Amino acid sequence: MRRLAIAALVLAGAGTPALADAPVATAGPAQAPPPEPQASAPPLSAAPANAPPGSPVAMGPCGPEKVKPDGTLETRPHGEIEAGAGTAGYRHIAGAVCQPLKDGGSVNVGVSYDQWGWRGR
Repeated sequence: MRRLAIAALVLAGAGTPALADAPVATAGPAQAPPPEPQASAPPLSAAPANAPPGSPVAMGPCGPEKVKPDGTLETRPHGEIEAGAGTAGYRHIAGAVCQPLKDGGSVNVGVSYDQWGWRGR
């Protein structure tokens, strides 16, 4: 074990520094003019990728929302759930719900439970 440690120290100290070459020019004397700025960025689509064509969708406080025939946004709650598992010690369960409100706000609730290193036998 001592021989291995001594050999590692000798090899670690035996490295030589790298010598730099001459400077390298990275920009030439003639450069292309910068691109012209656009008046505005193109609008982003609020419709999810799996939405049927022609379905009215608008961005709401909780993400993309369906538009009702009267022009208001759909206000049904939606969310997600998560589950995890593991061997000898990992457990996870979580859920989140977003409820859009009529005045443009939202109520968000999230709950999570984790357990690590379970020692029961």
